[in-house]
Amino acid sequence: MPIEWRQFESGRDVNTAVAAGSIDIGLVGSSPASSGIALGLPYDVIAIYDVIGDSEALAVRSSINTFADLKGKKIGAPFGSTTHYSLLQVLKLNNIGPSDATVLDFNPSDLLAAWTRGDIDAAYVWQPTLQKLYDDGGKKLIGSDEVASKGFPTFDVAIATQDFSGKYPEIVALYLQDLSKAVDLYRADPAQATGLIAKELSITPEEATAQAKGLIWLTAAEQLDPKYFGTTDKPGALGQAFKTTADFLVEQKVIEKAPDLAVFQKGANPAFLQQAAGK
Repeated sequence: MPIEWRQFESGRDVNTAVAAGSIDIGLVGSSPASSGIALGLPYDVIAIYDVIGDSEALAVRSSINTFADLKGKKIGAPFGSTTHYSLLQVLKLNNIGPSDATVLDFNPSDLLAAWTRGDIDAAYVWQPTLQKLYDDGGKKLIGSDEVASKGFPTFDVAIATQDFSGKYPEIVALYLQDLSKAVDLYRADPAQATGLIAKELSITPEEATAQAKGLIWLTAAEQLDPKYFGTTDKPGALGQAFKTTADFLVEQKVIEKAPDLAVFQKGANPAFLQQAAGK
């Protein structure tokens, strides 16, 4: 089967591509996945690529030392992304209202340019842009691993259009089986795995290693745990996580409405993982 690879700057752009019918399988963060399910986009979440740790973080200028220092500041993030979701949670947890700080929408490349120009004081973004902010004098105020510990985890997930997975279920299952083998390789030989990642992404092995350490990767079998997908007979907690995220996005006026929990549980489809894991 011929494969065409397309790169997007954020999950919001992937959702747009799905709506346009131009991709079959994609990667989005849990926040845009929640939005996509809420909006009725024709896809299922079929796997977790990774649980996000400190590979996503809030980078701030050297003059900012506490969350209170964010008041009156300009903060950049790609709207609708996992970092936008985490940023909004951080602001809410620290009683920083919409009028207390200005949150601006930037894709990662534009965000880096805005930081370099001095247009923003802080930015919540992912690697490798995050490291470039650190290299330019920024420092971490909080990472997504810490946000997760406060009850707001984020993930990168695989989505597949229902048209594609309906026509080629065995291809989808084999794809997830290969992803699971890649997790096994990373655990067995991280140097080889990160070397392959570096080559594919045209970055250094050191950069690839730093990115990989900021993520938690799970095998197909591990993703069937009740705290993630569960099974087709017993849905796990992932559907509730999507529902909670979507409700928060409604509260923050990012999306208009969120459907019932059952819609999100249906959208987190473990059937292909079960085939991949032989369960």
